[in-house]
Amino acid sequence: MANKQFTKHAQRVLNSNPNVVKCTPSKITFTEDFAKKVCEVLKKGEDPYKTFADNGLSIRILGKPRISGAIGLWRSRYGLEDLPRRKPEPKPKKAVETAKERRDRVLNEAIADCDSLIANPSSLSLDSNTDKDTIHFAAIKKVYDTKKNVIVKDLCLHYGYQYPKYYAYLKTVEPKTEEFVNILNPHRKNK
Repeated sequence: MANKQFTKHAQRVLNSNPNVVKCTPSKITFTEDFAKKVCEVLKKGEDPYKTFADNGLSIRILGKPRISGAIGLWRSRYGLEDLPRRKPEPKPKKAVETAKERRDRVLNEAIADCDSLIANPSSLSLDSNTDKDTIHFAAIKKVYDTKKNVIVKDLCLHYGYQYPKYYAYLKTVEPKTEEFVNILNPHRKNK
């Protein structure tokens, strides 16, 4: 027996369904035709809950215990006790990406992007006589600027650089305007 009481709204909705004879706050009576429909579905080995949903009966409103009770009653009433019980199909599990897997995926994408930039240094707007380290650092910076979820330390380690060396490169390419210098050193006198 289900302990769930139907609200007045749920009673109105269920009483308006042609498959329901009567619905009270604690009990629902289905039509004989609907009971036979569900029994036919049981004989075929299909999902009886789908029959409820297809006929406009909300499983959420009815509740699974109440539906199971009705199905059990109809099994005994129509002599279907010998039918094997249908085991619900397990829901397919979603593949959830762990933080480590996400970090590895992002790193591999960033490495692929860096490798393509390193292979074509002209895309980095660098001189033709630029050294290898600067090309690597410029590629890492460009990939980081386009994809903010990249962990720069991981990229530096992949290419065999320490992060402080990359940080020093950033300081050399940083724009140095007089206003910027004054913000950093407010006590400096202008000459």
